[in-house]
Amino acid sequence: MPPPGAQPERTALAWRRTALSVAVGALLAARVLEPWAGPAVWLLALAGLGAAVGLGVTGARRARRWAEVVDDARPEVGPGSGTPTTPGGAPLAVTAVAVALLGVAALLAVLLHPPV
Repeated sequence: MPPPGAQPERTALAWRRTALSVAVGALLAARVLEPWAGPAVWLLALAGLGAAVGLGVTGARRARRWAEVVDDARPEVGPGSGTPTTPGGAPLAVTAVAVALLGVAALLAVLLHPPV
């Protein structure tokens, strides 16, 4: 059985991978779309890099909160004890909605772009 601290570490690594994927995707999309959309696409890439930094910070914060909750050395941790509780799901929902909206926008851009 893995130690209880392994779950927060896996969660932090997953958020870090997501942040890195968003950063690489933003830069790659800007590079590919620059001939079609012009140099202004780099402003969107900067926004994507900002989102990646935000995801990294959020993931680190959530991992710290999870580590506090699953710490076996602190038996007083739990509901109603006044100690930190598990982080909510709002960041996950915001990330999922943002990715879905970007996917729809990309699909529309492909479908509405006239063939070259």
